Amino acid sequence: MEFSWELAESILILLLAGSLAGIMAGMLGIGGGIILVPPLVFVFDLMQVSEVVIPHLAIGTSLATIIATSLSSAKAHLKRGSVDEQLLKYSIIPTSLGAGFGGLVAGSLSGGVLALIFGFMAVVVSVRMIIPSNAPNEIVREPNRSFIGNLTGLTGIISAMMGIGGGAMNVPLMSTMGIKMHQAVGTSASLGFVIALPGSVGFIVSGWDNPNLPEFTFGFIHWNAALCICLMTVILAPLGAKISHRLDTKKLKQVFGIFLLIVAMRTLWRLWS
Repeated sequence: MEFSWELAESILILLLAGSLAGIMAGMLGIGGGIILVPPLVFVFDLMQVSEVVIPHLAIGTSLATIIATSLSSAKAHLKRGSVDEQLLKYSIIPTSLGAGFGGLVAGSLSGGVLALIFGFMAVVVSVRMIIPSNAPNEIVREPNRSFIGNLTGLTGIISAMMGIGGGAMNVPLMSTMGIKMHQAVGTSASLGFVIALPGSVGFIVSGWDNPNLPEFTFGFIHWNAALCICLMTVILAPLGAKISHRLDTKKLKQVFGIFLLIVAMRTLWRLWS
């Protein structure tokens, strides 16, 4: 690969995107895919990759980076005791099965309808998180962790198909169903690995021997781009976790809600335009 200004620009974009994704992964429990897919699409377009495979290549590469990012983030949250280990135990099998299925079929399905459902659902959830509830005498119940764990199978399918680590869906799900916000963030960060690994395998299989793929790819994963991103996410995810634990629960919930609303509006805008 010869040096060019386009190559230098691509590397810089990926390093900056990886830095932001790492901090957000640690702070909000997201895998970073929501942040990474748009710059990956831009970079692959800059590299003159075939338009036919750019969306799938961006999503698959994003999932591959989440493997390393989520491990770094989960380790930081475990040290701080903010992972609900019982919920994690109930979620591993449903999430991994869902993510494997989502990654496998993503190569042949359009994500338009799925993105539309995700966008509208995210708007509703984000508004609920941003605007605090003033309901008096709210009854606090013990969360049904087994039921929540089964629901993560569905979020695993959608997350893998959209190239995200699941935090944009799992954090509001867990928080709404009674899991403390900091633990929802930490547990979601741990589940990022469970989504990303089988999801990445699915994208490798579905993109195997595709004639439109550029060099340095393994199925729908561009390893050079993934390594550039991981270089920054692994370093900065613990910083995001540190920031998360300095925010109170209410503030963290509102920050996540604002982030989720921005993501939802961007998703719907792209479908509309």
